[in-house]
Amino acid sequence: MPSPVRQRRHARGVARVGDHRRLPALTTVVLALVLVLTGCVQGPTGDTNATVDAGPVIYPLSLRYPDIRTVSDVAYGEDRLQRLDVCLPAGHEAAAATATATAAPLPGGGVGAQAGQGTTDRPAVMMIHGGSWSHGDKATAAYHAVCEYFASQGFVVFDVDYRLAPTDPFPAGLDDVRRALDWVFRTTTLTRFRVDRERVGVFGGSAGGNLAAMLAVQDHASTAYANGDRIRAVAELSGPSDLTAASTGAGGVTPSFARKQLLYLGCTRYADCPAARRASPVDDVTAQTPPFFIGHSTHEFIPLWESQHLARALRRHGVPVTLVEVRGTAHSIAQLDRAMSERVVAYFRRRLG
Repeated sequence: MPSPVRQRRHARGVARVGDHRRLPALTTVVLALVLVLTGCVQGPTGDTNATVDAGPVIYPLSLRYPDIRTVSDVAYGEDRLQRLDVCLPAGHEAAAATATATAAPLPGGGVGAQAGQGTTDRPAVMMIHGGSWSHGDKATAAYHAVCEYFASQGFVVFDVDYRLAPTDPFPAGLDDVRRALDWVFRTTTLTRFRVDRERVGVFGGSAGGNLAAMLAVQDHASTAYANGDRIRAVAELSGPSDLTAASTGAGGVTPSFARKQLLYLGCTRYADCPAARRASPVDDVTAQTPPFFIGHSTHEFIPLWESQHLARALRRHGVPVTLVEVRGTAHSIAQLDRAMSERVVAYFRRRLG
């Protein structure tokens, strides 16, 4: 019969084995608790939800960008508002010179990278400003700072202007940003700015977020789509996703913004406005829609439920989506404190490489 000492040692050994077998389950519980405590919840497609606090400063505005060069007022169409700025990452000229030296001729002139030599091509983001579809422009201090910030993180950024309501109501603005995207995918553009056509994303805030989402859910309407060019990732902040009368009911947009929506839609009332449905990205999501990052504040004038509905529609179709709900009233790019700016950059790096 084993001695009492040996029995106690054996019991401790069994306890250690049992604890070891319970470690994976314990780790899972601890990880789940950490996700809950940090406001992150894993979604059904491997994506996340998070609830965070916003800082008081738009982080890109607080920085200086001495190494970033901007090419201003490049025409992508003939209208005076069909213009864009290009924010170029540091070292862009050196990269372009290296690529040109090792490039192969393209049909009709120009050059293209030879097979296996595309290492100088960069990811790109097309950025669309907000302003209720009726005002704002690419050169405002905040949006230009965001353009430079993304460029400082290694992206070629195309900062787009477009025609505005009420002079040019829907679908003029959408047509313009689609035309701009087709221009980005032109071989001449890709070559000039050393952009990898497989790594192009779209970013927008407020009305620009709506237009970015519309581009993504309807990118089959783009001329570039016929050539196999696709938006690979979308990040949008406070973008209206449902412009129908539903957005004006209880818990909906403010009366002043509802009037701006009608001006954009070219309608006098929601009861007789077929454009409202056509301008709502939530209705056009498919399984081919690219991944989304959505930021939206909990108490801003665009109701949070619009982004929540869009996130649910994306998930129903198996589209990866990260929804970040920001406590407070910060609207659009005002959400871009340091943490949120880094979240968006990390998202684009993960999706665009």
